[in-house]
Amino acid sequence: MARLQRTTTVRLLALGLAACAAPRSEPLPSPAEASKPAAEAPLAAPPEANVHGGAIADAGPGAPPRGAAAAAQVAADSVATDPVAEVLALPPSHSRSLGGPDSGQLQGAVALPERGPGFIHNPRRPHDARHGTVELVQAIVRAAAVVERELPGSGLVVNDLSLPEGGPIAQHGSHQNGRDADILFYSVDTRGRPLPSVGVPIDPEGKGWDFKDLSTPVDDVRLSLDAPRTWRFMQALVEVAGEHLQRIFIVEHVRTMLLEQARRVRAPRAAVERFALVSCQPGTPHDDHMHLRFFCAPDDIAEGCLDKAPIYPWHKQALAAQGLEAVRETWKDRRARRAQVAARTTTREQARQRAQRKWGKLHKRVRDFLELRESWAKKTTPARPYCR
Repeated sequence: MARLQRTTTVRLLALGLAACAAPRSEPLPSPAEASKPAAEAPLAAPPEANVHGGAIADAGPGAPPRGAAAAAQVAADSVATDPVAEVLALPPSHSRSLGGPDSGQLQGAVALPERGPGFIHNPRRPHDARHGTVELVQAIVRAAAVVERELPGSGLVVNDLSLPEGGPIAQHGSHQNGRDADILFYSVDTRGRPLPSVGVPIDPEGKGWDFKDLSTPVDDVRLSLDAPRTWRFMQALVEVAGEHLQRIFIVEHVRTMLLEQARRVRAPRAAVERFALVSCQPGTPHDDHMHLRFFCAPDDIAEGCLDKAPIYPWHKQALAAQGLEAVRETWKDRRARRAQVAARTTTREQARQRAQRKWGKLHKRVRDFLELRESWAKKTTPARPYCR
């Protein structure tokens, strides 16, 4: 889900190395900059909510628009100049997801804006790896805006989605058809102040180390999971994505922390239950980011969009109401893709070897952390198996 730059070192972290093992040529924007909107148009609601209803009066040729006509023109101008509003105005039919997450294509791709209210696309990730379906991109944008409105002062950092036309993408086994996205956790420093998010594995105590030079501890930065903002994003995502959200791949102990945060703030029961149902730890632990996966949209199923398990009862019912049913990848399809997926991903041992070649001997804190990480990378709780 690698070039040894700051961006790709984040990927090494997810595969078993300490975070940020490469020089930082330029810093990520500050939390305030990351949440700065690209334009001043209100974006928390769908664009149509900003356009007042009613007939548009014909004032005659050459006359300036008035009343409802003026409001409609202002809204149209806003959409034309604001990439976030433009994304939110797109109909679901604009994009088409074909095939499966690890064997698919993407048509009519929607580019996640480089920044918007409450979010930023990580500038250290490949610029063209930020494309997805309408449903996925709109959900990320809307959920981030909720956090910005209710808990301002930080910003969501979005890593890879898919390439403009989908297909194989470096460092990932999936992300091929616009329905997957990697999102970094919100984080804070030791005094509880928001930090720009980096791909740092979070331990069972909710803490992590931002390792920079892996050969020396002098520049290590201690940080913690920002549970309030990370949970608020999760809740908003569940609510705005609705039936489209299939999976949230996340390490088990961070999942537990977020459920505890939900209980502390008395989050809506329906949102908590849906999050608990769709979130789980895969074999690669996802302790430095969360991985979102969306179901095939109803209008994509007939075009050849394939889902992986599980297909939840509530999703089957929603499709049945439209006279549809999900189409799953077959066992034969999965076996044929396995070797291709393995060829595109990097094992933890390969990542470790690459880092050692670049940095020489890893300092003791890095080595200790990697050993500790194995305790949650290999298994989850007995009652909760790995998800796929």
